[in-house]
Amino acid sequence: MGKAKRKEKAKAKQAREESPPSAESSPEAAPAVSETAPTAPMPWVKPEGLSGRGWAVLVVVILLTQLPLLHYVFLRGKPAATAQVPYTQDFSDPSVVGRDFHAVGAYWRVVNGELIAPTVKNNPLWLQARLPDDVAVEFDVRSDYPGGDIRLELFGDGSDPGSGYVLVHGGWNNSLSVIARKELNAPSLQSLQRQAARLAENVGRNEVDLVSAGLFKPGTQVRVESNTLPVQVQRTYHWRVERRGSLLRWSIDGQPFLELNDPFPFKGPGHDRLGLSGFESNLVFDNLRVVPLDGSQPTFVAPPPPPTPPPGPFADSFDRDTLGEDWNATGPSAVKLENGALTLQLTHNRPVWLKRPIPTNATIEFDAWTDDPEGDIKVEAWGDGRGFYAGDLRFQYTASGYVFIFGGWRNTQSAIARQNEHTPDRAVRDGAAVVPGKRYHFTITRRDGSISWSVDGQPFLSLQDPSPLEGARNQYFGFSGWKTKVHFDNLKIQPL
Repeated sequence: MGKAKRKEKAKAKQAREESPPSAESSPEAAPAVSETAPTAPMPWVKPEGLSGRGWAVLVVVILLTQLPLLHYVFLRGKPAATAQVPYTQDFSDPSVVGRDFHAVGAYWRVVNGELIAPTVKNNPLWLQARLPDDVAVEFDVRSDYPGGDIRLELFGDGSDPGSGYVLVHGGWNNSLSVIARKELNAPSLQSLQRQAARLAENVGRNEVDLVSAGLFKPGTQVRVESNTLPVQVQRTYHWRVERRGSLLRWSIDGQPFLELNDPFPFKGPGHDRLGLSGFESNLVFDNLRVVPLDGSQPTFVAPPPPPTPPPGPFADSFDRDTLGEDWNATGPSAVKLENGALTLQLTHNRPVWLKRPIPTNATIEFDAWTDDPEGDIKVEAWGDGRGFYAGDLRFQYTASGYVFIFGGWRNTQSAIARQNEHTPDRAVRDGAAVVPGKRYHFTITRRDGSISWSVDGQPFLSLQDPSPLEGARNQYFGFSGWKTKVHFDNLKIQPL
């Protein structure tokens, strides 16, 4: 039986192999596949969203994660007032920072009787006292870095920078000082005044008031500015800021500096706090005093500067043994009188200042020479008469006047610079200028903003300053230098 079944299976297999393929199984006989019409897209169905419970959970999570910010914005309330005006502070007690002041950032602290502000990045230290509408604020301050940028927040809210007036000395890389109404980068008051002048011209009037013209409103952001007083490293400045009515006045070292007359002065809650501040410099504050100007307390006035003779002619041949009373050597160890000439070496931008003021329009003549092939003969004219560099020698020096450099940068370049000898607005002459041992005669002539410099009777460099340095802070002359040994003689200053 088994053999019969196997024979039947073999015959069946042979029959299948010998039979022709069917139409269904033959590829040749298979019909061509026809293109089918595209199917219609399925209609969009809104996905199922969160349930009511899901939304509630999401809201709770967001509120919990943002609770500190929400509390700061909506629930912080008014800053505390733990001190009172009049207020005087010499920072002899380190605990005063936590007791009388408040800051939301930075490491404000008292060290050796001074308030230290290390790169506070616009995080003010707010005095927790309410300011009267009319007030005077005084303090001493210095910058240990060349960046300057000393700041005072006045009539702010006690929490946010830029909530009132912001006073900045030496901001924007020590190039500008401002009183700003809320916004540091606000348009200048001069730009608003120019708009008012154009409006007045259009309507045939001599002038148009900023308020009546709609150019100055309660919310207007504006600033007044000056580029005449950069911050000098490690020089202590005495600030006095006072407001009477609508007029905010700022003086430095007893000299008026900037003022803003605000037709809508900041007053009352939200505009009654004072904050010391800065940005990237390391600042040191001391001797803070805040007093009302309403007659209830005596006002204080900075002591007047010592009397000085009026600007006039001057001459010096240095034929003596000592420098004398006419000169202020800010780096005494670098100064000598040798063979009837003034000699400076390793001066490092510490000028020998003439104490007598010089005229704004004047001619300055002198002889100068060096035996060093690196050259670098330098003087400073129309400066403040006392500024000098006292910081890290790797940093740059910002002068108070015009700097004249003959054969600087290892005798590769000469320049006239307005305060900063490294900025692109200098007048520059490339190439070696100094021949070692050669005696040169310099003549510097100034007529307002036009400054010319000749060497041995030949024009050498000139500078046009659209905003010339002038006034009480810019009327002194000084011999200066960096490293090389340089000699000066036969100084003559004549008014034009």
